[in-house]
Amino acid sequence: SRIHFSLWKKLSPYIFIVGIILTLLVFSPLGFSHGGAQRWISLGFISFQPAELLKFAVVVFFSAWFAHYKDALTNWKFGLLAFLGFLGIAVLPLMAQPDSGTLVLIGFVVFIMYWLRGAPWKHILLSIIIGMVAIGGYVLLNPHIIDRIQTFRDPNRDPYGSSYQIRQSRIAIGSGKLYGRGLGQSVHKFGPYLPESNSDSIFAIFAEEYGFIGATILIFLYGLFGFFGFKIARHAPTVFAQNLVIGIILLIVIQVFFNIAAISGLVPLSGLPLIFMSNGGTVLIVTLAQLGIVLNISKYTKNRAALKRKRIT
Repeated sequence: SRIHFSLWKKLSPYIFIVGIILTLLVFSPLGFSHGGAQRWISLGFISFQPAELLKFAVVVFFSAWFAHYKDALTNWKFGLLAFLGFLGIAVLPLMAQPDSGTLVLIGFVVFIMYWLRGAPWKHILLSIIIGMVAIGGYVLLNPHIIDRIQTFRDPNRDPYGSSYQIRQSRIAIGSGKLYGRGLGQSVHKFGPYLPESNSDSIFAIFAEEYGFIGATILIFLYGLFGFFGFKIARHAPTVFAQNLVIGIILLIVIQVFFNIAAISGLVPLSGLPLIFMSNGGTVLIVTLAQLGIVLNISKYTKNRAALKRKRIT
């Protein structure tokens, strides 16, 4: 929060390269797998998930690119081709891990940034078609994603296998009823009832302990967080700062939506943690660092009320 936001624009190409290199290191001897996915790096005294750093690297790079070429985004070279090319480079390591949740999150966030910066509709439609074809091919090559989609369509198809987590999540959410069981009184977080109860499925535990009212308040607070984040973006002093705030807030808000919606059975399971609540040091540290950047930008926002008073006097 004490570093001027303009520094990130100068460093954006290097951050992008470092983010990709770190993500590729999961396939080196430093990497290790968990739950069938190769997503972590271990340095002995510490382990971390480089995909969390890649999210920020992609957002800061495209924020700088869209700011630098803001008047040339209608051009195929600096608009659509650059968008698809750099995004493809960024998500290839995620495809190999595989990490479908982070892949979709990054693609969705950057696409929205591209659209908000005034990309032509023909570029938008073409990128949607290319994206759907790429995702379709990726799904066909990864049977576990097909299982998640089939489980989403029929949560009872394999109650002790692929459908187990979503069924137990729904039971936990429903057992909270209106007011919840009370703080620390969850049944499903103990024993084998709910997998990943302290990470991916933590919203189900929260809903069980605090009920429908508590879950509604939590969702409202996340919505309030997004509202004030976009308000900062609206009054950001430069195009780059605006892009960066929008990208960071979208990363958090969309990930929160995907987590809660997946655990509630509204979308297929994504494996994305619930920001600020799920267990995991990497995501928390990176998220707080990103919010430090947003706070720094908020110091330089355009105070329209002050400008209006100045005009009156």
